Amino acid sequence: MKEQHVYLKICATTGRKTRSRIVVLTCLLFCFVLCGSCDEDNQPSAPITGTGNVYYVSPAGSDLNSGQQESPWLTIQHAADAVQPGDTVYIRAGAYTEDVMFTVSGAQDERITFRAAPNEDVTSRSLQITAGISSLNISNLTVQGFSVWGIDLYGNNHDIALSNLRVIGGEAGVHFTRGESGAAPEDGPVSMITLENSLIQGAAYTAVDCTPGPCDTMTFRQLEIMYAGLSGEDFYGADGLAVERGQDILVEDCYIHDNGGDGIDLNSRDFSGNVSGIVVRRNRVVRNHLNGIKLWGGGRIENNILWGQGNTPVVIGAYPGSYEVVNNTIAYNMWDASYSERNYAFAAAYPEDGSSARIDLTLRNNIFAFNCQEDMGGPTGLYLGPGVNLVSEGYNLFWSRADEEILAESAPGEHEFPRTAITDGTWAAATGQGQGNITADPLFVAGWPEVDLRLQANSPAVDHGDATGAPHDDLIGDPRPQGAAWDIGAYER
Repeated sequence: MKEQHVYLKICATTGRKTRSRIVVLTCLLFCFVLCGSCDEDNQPSAPITGTGNVYYVSPAGSDLNSGQQESPWLTIQHAADAVQPGDTVYIRAGAYTEDVMFTVSGAQDERITFRAAPNEDVTSRSLQITAGISSLNISNLTVQGFSVWGIDLYGNNHDIALSNLRVIGGEAGVHFTRGESGAAPEDGPVSMITLENSLIQGAAYTAVDCTPGPCDTMTFRQLEIMYAGLSGEDFYGADGLAVERGQDILVEDCYIHDNGGDGIDLNSRDFSGNVSGIVVRRNRVVRNHLNGIKLWGGGRIENNILWGQGNTPVVIGAYPGSYEVVNNTIAYNMWDASYSERNYAFAAAYPEDGSSARIDLTLRNNIFAFNCQEDMGGPTGLYLGPGVNLVSEGYNLFWSRADEEILAESAPGEHEFPRTAITDGTWAAATGQGQGNITADPLFVAGWPEVDLRLQANSPAVDHGDATGAPHDDLIGDPRPQGAAWDIGAYER
């Protein structure tokens, strides 16, 4: 799974940026530790066993065997039925045309583990984690050939770790909870779930989907999610990652691109808002055909790059809550005429049904530039709805729409603020905000269509950011300097 090594890509980027062999070696060492002594296929170099028995499954085995290495079972399903807490099952190379049902739980200190044998390729048709099953690890498998859901957690599941997977096709690659959208889950919520170091590709609808939820204490890390809804017609609901309801959700270090819907869509059915623990950081969100990142009920967006979206790249605040948008680079969205339409570069608390949600917004150290080209009807700026309370706004770079960089319906008097209003103090006088804002070409390394949003050495964004409330590292994990000015945007030069 070379294409999934997000951190190896980060190391390569770091090396180009710093031209430092020491930095690259340090970064690679970090990758090595993170992966647990991985080989190039991101698999452990030696078996990792639990506290119980170790079993094997092989296409050459029999379910009448003992399951020992020299006498393996034939089917994954037989192993799933036979294991007890603490057991580990190694699956030997082969294509298993099974819809595996996991019906035995591990325990807190005796997790059950299913994984491919080291350096062997294993494919299963689908993995069904039935209601109430918990304390389970599944790793290093390919899931392919299913028609609906590749990996399905029914509900009332917790303490599940899914890692180093390839999930290809179907209606949804990974699905959490069962039931109708907006309704109570049929089998209960899920919680304490980790999905990481995996590829989810080619779903007909949403690739990673929590409907109806709730999905609480979720970690989505180092995922590549792509081509949802693009196998045929572009389906409106074909998001990369969507959670209808849940709290304490972390999405980090992911590459979510080329999906027919939104890239990341969180809390769309948490109607009361004020959702806690939502963090979206250090992601690359690229060429999704609708919105890039959408937070409905609160949360923090930091150190992300968003380019190539077909519609407003960041949409927040449909429901009440506290929102922080810090050190992001949002540029070159709504440029591809084959799927784009003209809209705002950023939208907060856009009125729904004639009313705007009351939200608290922090907006600092972001770059908004070149959003929507002339062929799409001209560039567009930011929209702040009448319900927006600007807690803190400053040290942002604006370079999208000269005649209306900001439309702030929450501001007293005139709502439209051209570029000159940001530089001459009009915006600051109207809002009491705007310290450190600049209006200038950010001087990216490359514009459309190559799009490299790192900063050139002479960029006005270099050393012009502010440390207040900002993350101490950047998109690729480089530390921001101590005792020196920080850069605006997701990259620290």
